[in-house]
Amino acid sequence: MRVLCLLLLSALSSVPVSAEETAIPSAHIDPSCETAERCFRSALAPDAEALSADERTARKLERLKRVTERHAGSLWARRATLTMGVLLIERQPAEALSHLRAAKPDFTLLDDYVRLWIGEALLRSGDVSSAASYLEIIPNVVPDTLLGSRIAYRSGEAWFRVGQCGYAMEPLTKAVTQDPQDPGAARALLMLAECQAQGNRSPDSSVTLRQIWVRYPKTPEADEAEKQLSRLNEGEPWKPTADERYARASALAAAAMNEDAAEDFKAFLTSAPGHPKREEVRLRLAIALVRLKRYDQAKLIFQELASNGPSTEANEAAVWLARSYLRLSEGDRLVGLRQAYPKLTLTSEQQALILIMQGTWFDDQNQPEQAVAQYRQITQFGDRTEQRAEALWRIGWIQYRTGQYREAVQTLQELVAIKEDPANNPQALYWTARSLERLQDSTTADAYQSLCRKYAWTYYCQLTRSRVDVPPPDPANGTPDSEPGEAGGSGIEQDVHYRRAVELRALGLEQEAGREVTWLLDRYVRNRAALVELITRLSEAGGYHQGLRLARLHFRDGLERGLEPVQPSLWNVAYPTVYLPTIRALSSARFDPYLAAAIIREESQYDARAVSRVGAIGLMQLMPTTAQAVAQRNGGTVGRDDLFDHETNIRYGVRYLEQLLGQFNGNLVHAVAAYNAGPPIVTSWIQKFGDKEPDEFVEMIPYQETRQYVRRVLRSYREYRRLGGEACAVRSLDKTC
Repeated sequence: MRVLCLLLLSALSSVPVSAEETAIPSAHIDPSCETAERCFRSALAPDAEALSADERTARKLERLKRVTERHAGSLWARRATLTMGVLLIERQPAEALSHLRAAKPDFTLLDDYVRLWIGEALLRSGDVSSAASYLEIIPNVVPDTLLGSRIAYRSGEAWFRVGQCGYAMEPLTKAVTQDPQDPGAARALLMLAECQAQGNRSPDSSVTLRQIWVRYPKTPEADEAEKQLSRLNEGEPWKPTADERYARASALAAAAMNEDAAEDFKAFLTSAPGHPKREEVRLRLAIALVRLKRYDQAKLIFQELASNGPSTEANEAAVWLARSYLRLSEGDRLVGLRQAYPKLTLTSEQQALILIMQGTWFDDQNQPEQAVAQYRQITQFGDRTEQRAEALWRIGWIQYRTGQYREAVQTLQELVAIKEDPANNPQALYWTARSLERLQDSTTADAYQSLCRKYAWTYYCQLTRSRVDVPPPDPANGTPDSEPGEAGGSGIEQDVHYRRAVELRALGLEQEAGREVTWLLDRYVRNRAALVELITRLSEAGGYHQGLRLARLHFRDGLERGLEPVQPSLWNVAYPTVYLPTIRALSSARFDPYLAAAIIREESQYDARAVSRVGAIGLMQLMPTTAQAVAQRNGGTVGRDDLFDHETNIRYGVRYLEQLLGQFNGNLVHAVAAYNAGPPIVTSWIQKFGDKEPDEFVEMIPYQETRQYVRRVLRSYREYRRLGGEACAVRSLDKTC
């Protein structure tokens, strides 16, 4: 930690800091402002109470102003001035200009950022000509800037607004090409189309307007593009081509806007009876209907496609049809699927998937022998290791449940022998030990301890610790020789992008800092010590999603399985706590905030903009209909786009979790399962096998997605509590404690 602090201070040394600068002599001041640094950091700290975005900004501005008044002349006061300028750009651009220009000489390291902010403030204040000229020169002044696309967006807009289309078109084209996902992309294309029309380039303008309609559906710009296309069509309603309808529907499906995607796929099928993509579109329409849980409608399309086999679409439709039959409890049709569609030429993987679903059906109907028979067929498929392992697990699990414990041990040991598989072997080892425990075998304790020696941080080792006394991992064997920043040799501390990232992070500008660190990752990805440093810095800079994703990508074996040493700093990256104050502020005193943190970790990986394939949104992956129901229950209302706001998402996600915990009498496993699969289906599972032990109940969840989800959330929840030093505190909802 001392080394990290020294690194931070050295990276921030654009202006020296003295003791006289950071302390003030009064004994009658707010303790949070005793020093300049503490006063600044307190100003940017999240509020404990629930506030609107405007209220949060106003509070920050008020506290930052206090820094400039109480610690005038200090580095932290200058940082406060710059940060105030950034926060004021949209609210009071004229005042923002005053702060930004005052701060500019002190932040030469951030020259490209400060110039961009000044340009944006000029644009907002109406001085568009000055903004255009100011923005245009930034890449020449700072050639290594990473703000190229953002500058191009603003520069193009400025030139457009002063009527200089000749200057606007190049930056607008560059902006959309470099960053087509920017929130301003559709607006930039609309400006480009107008410039093309003014230059008597109607065909080019038409192409650009069509791009907007196709690539950015359900936006105001897409609606305007359609109107302009109709005007270009001499007032007649514009009709897109079949390929444009296909591309637009695909964009909607990619954005998990399944309702709209389904409608556009239907429109394509109506307008293009002979199109070569027709069968593919029918398949994608049916899949969208499955996402919408309209299994009856989807089933009919899958049946038609499967009847047209053999083809790629027919084979894929058959697998989806099996899923639909299983969800609709049409077991006879599921079991007879291959006989009903003899023309199919399924791959071994597709055959295995259907056999697994057939086995699942037999198992659900309390016909374990028939289920095992289906799974046995999969083990005959040759070298398909993953499918064979899945089949052996299911056979071993049925043997355990039916009291065939010796047979279960044999099957699960066969599974473990297939290959070293840290993703699945802990499960087999745990249930081997449970089988031995049922047999009162003398090797039971050794089997449990062997599991934890190899896979210390897994869900199954967590379960093991609730059954036998397993010593925790030896810290001496779990920490690498060096901390981030001590490895040396990477040169990262001297990299200008690293120094910018650290300064931006100090300013509380987390998104901007994350941009710099993301660029550095590509450069240092092969240097493991530097990678740890960067991932840590990325998370500290507010890139919680990217940091967590990269930590899992490069260090999962250490963080989640215990197979290798882990830098202590990576635990903070892998288990972010940034939203705990918000969760506490928005939940009841009885609620454990670590549960919501675990849900966020597994639902969205801390990506506030996440949208699932079924349309769940934001940090806690709320369905808009669920959020609205919770809001109405609490006397409010919430829209789809509101759920991208982290505080709004957490507010309704936490309330929904509390509602589920109340509905299921505080049972953690049932509540977490219901968060994923819905309360009605979990209630039906409780009726079927609610008398089982918690570990057995989880394995018996019929939906694979929900089963895996519950295991992941419980593992993360227990790790959060362990890392927080509250593993089995009174507030814990975990009944394994």
